[in-house]
Amino acid sequence: MSHPFRGAVALLAGLLAVAGTAQAQSDPPSRVGRLAFADGSVSFHDQDEAGWSKAVVNTPLTSGDAIWTEPNGESEVSLAGTRIRLDGSTELELLAVDDTQTRLQLAQGRLDIKTYTLDTKTPYQIVTPRGTITLQQQGDYYIQAGSTEDATRLGVRSGAAQIQSLNGQTLAVRAGEVGEIYGDVGTPQLRTVNSAPPALQPYWAARDRQVSYEAPAQYLSSDVTGYEDLNAYGSWSHDNQYGNVWTPRSVPSDWQPYRTGHWSNVQPWGWTWIDDQPWGYAPYHYGRWANSNNRWVWVPPQRDVKPVYAPALVAFIGGVELSISLGNQSNAPVGWFPLGPRETYVPSYTADRDYYNRINRSAQVQQNTLDDRWQRAQRHEPAANPTANAMVNHRFVTVVPSETFVRSQPVARAALKVAPEKIANAPVAVVSAPPAPTASLAKPPAAAPAPKPAEPKAATAPTARPAESKPADAKPADAKKAADPRGQGDAKAKADAQAKVDAQVKTGAATTLPVAKTAITDMPALGKPSVTERPAAAAPGPKITVNTPAPAAVPNAPRAPREAPVLAPRSGAAPPALKDDKATAAPAKPGQPEAKAVEAPKPAATPAAPPAQQHAAPAPAAPPTDADKKKAGEAKSPAEEKK
Repeated sequence: MSHPFRGAVALLAGLLAVAGTAQAQSDPPSRVGRLAFADGSVSFHDQDEAGWSKAVVNTPLTSGDAIWTEPNGESEVSLAGTRIRLDGSTELELLAVDDTQTRLQLAQGRLDIKTYTLDTKTPYQIVTPRGTITLQQQGDYYIQAGSTEDATRLGVRSGAAQIQSLNGQTLAVRAGEVGEIYGDVGTPQLRTVNSAPPALQPYWAARDRQVSYEAPAQYLSSDVTGYEDLNAYGSWSHDNQYGNVWTPRSVPSDWQPYRTGHWSNVQPWGWTWIDDQPWGYAPYHYGRWANSNNRWVWVPPQRDVKPVYAPALVAFIGGVELSISLGNQSNAPVGWFPLGPRETYVPSYTADRDYYNRINRSAQVQQNTLDDRWQRAQRHEPAANPTANAMVNHRFVTVVPSETFVRSQPVARAALKVAPEKIANAPVAVVSAPPAPTASLAKPPAAAPAPKPAEPKAATAPTARPAESKPADAKPADAKKAADPRGQGDAKAKADAQAKVDAQVKTGAATTLPVAKTAITDMPALGKPSVTERPAAAAPGPKITVNTPAPAAVPNAPRAPREAPVLAPRSGAAPPALKDDKATAAPAKPGQPEAKAVEAPKPAATPAAPPAQQHAAPAPAAPPTDADKKKAGEAKSPAEEKK
């Protein structure tokens, strides 16, 4: 009877764990990585792609994403105070990057990882073909994946780490040591090399002179991914209105945020801004922008509040109203502008109010403002009254055709020149998502609450609707319109534009663009194009391992866990040689026989062309007999014969 009871308890615990995981994964993580640097041929793919594409600097990196560097390339990933450098012929996959763990996979090649803000309570692991490495302290680490010819290595320049083989053996590695696993994956051998890990490759020296991962603690938290480039490309100052601010250097006089780059649909967030500038990561995914004395300044997130990554901190305009305003040049336009200090960001990809509060907390948005904006979203109301200029950056709108937007084309060269008065009255979308061309932002959808009863005051009754008016009873206002041909022209232009939009809806011309509904308010928004609609140029890279996707019941879940990567033949140059002072075998685990001291494995020679004929090595000579010695004494050497 006890066994079924234990089984039921285990089953219940498993169900609770799955439920907890689903709850934790219902919203995107706060911690997100970034491709910070790329030189040479560097490729990228996410968990939805079956092939590699060219990697783009400032691409956000999360669970399921992978980076490959060709033998002639190198790249760098930054992740909330951690620098991860990839040498040539290196394949790195982010198995799980969220608020509770960092789990990477190094299938082949070399990583150099340096942590600046490692939280020892949060697991940090690197899976290799022969075992898993766990970083235990803040430090500087060298990791070699290994191959069929080379050992898997963990070098510790500073800090402490542990390497565990696939059969469960563990080896602790301290500063100034290198731990190795070599041999077959089924019967691995572990040893410690009392030798300093190899230094970084010389080409990283130029990068080190340019950026600094030492977080400017007086200005922002090191949890802000991408802070390392700010000092090199801008300067900090104090603004009387906003406090500490950062200003980019060497930008044109007419420059403004969210214009030099493109949009990309990145799961699980949706439309994400990818900037062209090398510093263009932190200022576009954290904090707010302000135009102070005709210069743009970035207001960083509050230092003592944990920052939450956002795909783009902007407000959108578009839909039917913007198409009517722009008339013939519309091309289904969509526009956006940067959120100002203490303005609310309403994510389109979640309806979780706690997440909504957290993502705005570091921007010092007042709680009553957050509550009001949330209620507006629930009622499908516009974000603000544009005529009151309630949002400080509304006049700095960038407008492009929707086709440019969804195809991730460069914004700067496709931006439409729009007169300020054309967008002054354009309503702002209730959530931060690009409205579909058929969406109306000025009014709620058809399922809106019933209209209020008529007011009893007859003296201020509104103008009658066209169906109730009579031609013989023209009002003074109607006479004024008849005497104003310009007013009639404006009304006709708007009517024609509205008729054009209605015709597009009826014929399907406006629905050729992908459309999706937002998580909150169900607003029709521009959706993610299919693979055939956004073909990407193929890039080199190893064969992608297809993994079983997570069940649909767990939203935004990363790939299912899988076995360690397959040990492959060497790709590229051989690992650097180590000066082996003394090799020490790994200590035995409890219950296992003590391991014997081992010698350093000899590096495999580079395979040469097969010879025409191979000869076996001669066997060792047997000890000479007395007869042999006598015969040898009688024989003369060649030198004696010459004499």
